[in-house]
Amino acid sequence: MSTKTPENIEQHSKLLVEYVRDGKIDTTDRLTAAFKSLQTMQEVVDSAKFDEEVGVGVTITQEDVDKEINKLFEENKATIDEEKWDFQFAQFIPHAKDSLKWADGKMILDTINAKATELLGEKPKAGKKKKQKKPKPAKEEDKNKNEDDDDLEAYKSKKISSLIGRDMKSAQNSEAITKEHLKVTNGKVFTRFPPEPNGYLHIGHAKAMRFNFTMASDNDGKCYLRYDDTNPEKECQEYIDSIKNTVSWLGYIPYKITNSSDYFQELYEFAIDLIKKGKAYVCHQTAEEMKHDRRNMIESPFRNRSVEENLDLFEKMKQGRCEEGECCLRMKIQMDHDNPNMRDHVAYRIKYSAHPHSGDKWCIYPTYDYTHCICDSIEHITHSLCTLEFENRRESYFWLLDALEIYKPYVWEYSRLNISNTVLSKRKINTLIEKGICDSWSDPRLLTLNGLKKRGYTAEAINEFCDCIGVSRKGNEKVIDVRLLEHFIRKHLDESAPRTYCVTDPIKVVVENMADDEERPSESDLFPGRPEKGKVTYTLTKTLFIEESDFSEEHKSKYFGLTPEQPVRLFSGPYISLKSVVKNDDGSIKHLLVTYQEDLGKKIKGCIHWVSETYGMDVRVNLYDRLFTVDNPKSFGDDWLKSINKNSLIVKQNSKMWKHLSDIKPYDRFQFLRKGYFTVDEDSTDDKKILNCTVNLVESKDAKELKL
Repeated sequence: MSTKTPENIEQHSKLLVEYVRDGKIDTTDRLTAAFKSLQTMQEVVDSAKFDEEVGVGVTITQEDVDKEINKLFEENKATIDEEKWDFQFAQFIPHAKDSLKWADGKMILDTINAKATELLGEKPKAGKKKKQKKPKPAKEEDKNKNEDDDDLEAYKSKKISSLIGRDMKSAQNSEAITKEHLKVTNGKVFTRFPPEPNGYLHIGHAKAMRFNFTMASDNDGKCYLRYDDTNPEKECQEYIDSIKNTVSWLGYIPYKITNSSDYFQELYEFAIDLIKKGKAYVCHQTAEEMKHDRRNMIESPFRNRSVEENLDLFEKMKQGRCEEGECCLRMKIQMDHDNPNMRDHVAYRIKYSAHPHSGDKWCIYPTYDYTHCICDSIEHITHSLCTLEFENRRESYFWLLDALEIYKPYVWEYSRLNISNTVLSKRKINTLIEKGICDSWSDPRLLTLNGLKKRGYTAEAINEFCDCIGVSRKGNEKVIDVRLLEHFIRKHLDESAPRTYCVTDPIKVVVENMADDEERPSESDLFPGRPEKGKVTYTLTKTLFIEESDFSEEHKSKYFGLTPEQPVRLFSGPYISLKSVVKNDDGSIKHLLVTYQEDLGKKIKGCIHWVSETYGMDVRVNLYDRLFTVDNPKSFGDDWLKSINKNSLIVKQNSKMWKHLSDIKPYDRFQFLRKGYFTVDEDSTDDKKILNCTVNLVESKDAKELKL
């Protein structure tokens, strides 16, 4: 409590101490809730409301935890039986915390581990390999079987138990289609990652990438990177290049890079086939008329045109003889269907816009609903994986493939990723940029993958985070605490980021008992306790800089910085004691005059970081915080911008850093002692280094408990 209490509620410290003393606040969760509650109140605390928001008196028993964990294990039984100890049990923790808000994190963790051990036995030690069974000799009657028949039977009996909660019957193909499919895939898993190139990728796309690419690689299969480029008005080469670079940065190598536009000719020919079968028609309704009639299940007055008329009109659309919005090609499905997506949705519309890939060859462009499933079929995707908002499109997906009599993949929907204290909607991100709140798609406060990279996140940390949260069909509205993502970057940087010092709010200090040219070098580990990973030299000179917050003209209780009565020790240096404060005419501090000594003969609690003036350099430091002050900005509806954190970026233009870092380059990472983890910004120059704060040093208790 003493280290985390926000300054704006310090007047309530006595109340907080009493609640801790009496056991009413006994976990980090309750303490965090207390901070939030007090920040919404004035001087007078509403005790009843405060107790409710902090969960005072609410007890979660072992029985409650057992019941919730048993429920999660039962819901995922098929996957656990299939994957055994490879199953990501860590994904149960946020689900359990959601249902049992005040449950002890360790109790949840211990219960998950105990239940997994009870079900699967002791976890096998890493590195042990299972013995492979010798293949049984083939029976005489089997030797004469057709190889294609063997492949077909193996494919038809393939277990998809890792994809739970989905009826796969609608993906059944004829034997002839399946045999043709197997000639292409050889029975291997084929997936695809299909982003639309109308913006930059974000952390939700990282989850989709992880699922698609690892499902293919784990099954000795292949994964396409396919650009879903059916809307030329919103797509451009900048986004196409960015997506390709991001996929590569996260460590994935696509089997092939394709575009929906690669198949425009085939898609057009399939549309002609639909018209000839009487399953598509040209409609001249306006967008508003179509919206009204689809909502009210009213058939279009143009629905029953003849095949000949539809072919003629569609050809005129293709030739550019119709205006934008004048007409479109619609699929003839079922207008009185309960699923709105089955009510004759649009297959082709007219757009007089050049396409970033196909140029100006076409003026009619297929819609997502028409294109996506056909491209999956053309590329022989075995598992079409998408988020749950596309679930209502499943019926139309299979209706179209049935109508065209072509191969049908398995389809499985999973919950999308939502992260606390941010937005992932491209529309909302665009709004933040247009209003000048964020400077670009690569703003480090956004959870775009470009923004995370610029902030210093590593591909390894992001991928490990995605592995931890896993995928399931449950929890589409579940918001993952951003602290879990921060946990993984801290874990990675703790092992890889060398330590050094940086002063962001410098006060000049002059050491009185040192000569002007005197220098006192001292050596320190780049990684404390691991000298084999390198050393660095910090040289004390007559003039140095310390943090403004590490000095006070008045002595304060529980303050361990430099005061007139209290000396401090410099990290990798001697002790210093204040002699006097030299001020400017306006009363501001010009510099501090101190003396140094190697040993004070007594224990000193205060130990501060510093930078020598001679061996230091000016840098700009960007301190980042959460972009929104609330976990779920979406809950504010149209007023979501009101929850913007006005202090999400604080720029320290005159920070001081050691010169031994003058040759650092973009994306080099460090731990600044007592500050956090930082990375060199890609816009840094030799004249001015820019450092971005990746994450602070403090990790919550709950984040640590997410480790299994």
